[in-house]
Amino acid sequence: MSTTLNESASDATASPGPILRPKPTRWGGIIFFKVEEIVFEAPRYRFAEHSEVFETMFQLPAGGDGNAEGGDKEHPIVLERYKAAHFDAFLKVIYPTADNVIQGSFKLDKEEWIGVLNLSTKWSIKKV
Repeated sequence: MSTTLNESASDATASPGPILRPKPTRWGGIIFFKVEEIVFEAPRYRFAEHSEVFETMFQLPAGGDGNAEGGDKEHPIVLERYKAAHFDAFLKVIYPTADNVIQGSFKLDKEEWIGVLNLSTKWSIKKV
C-alpha cells in the first residue's frame, strides 16, 4: 500500500492533542464554616491540599441523615473558640484575590497575622 501525498501532509500537520497541565487543580467544591455567628464559604481544595486535618475530615462519611458537615449553609463545620475576624484574615491569606496580588494591596494588621498564624499552626498548615 502506498501513502498518498495528501495523507502524508495531513499526518505531518496533525495536532499532537491537548497539552495537560502538570498538576491539575482539583477544586473539590465549596465548604461552609461557621465561626462565631458568621457562616463563611470557601473552595475546599486549599484546606485539603495543605492540611492533613482537613483532608482527613473531608474523607469522613456523611452523617446518618446524609448531610455532610460543611456541605451547605445549613450544615456548616462549626469552629468553636475561634474569632471570625481571624478566620476571615486566614481566608484572605490562602485565597488572595488577583487584585491584591497584582496591585500589591494585600495587607493584614498585626492582630490579623497573629490570628492567621494561630489557625495555620492548629491545623498543621505549613505554607502560610
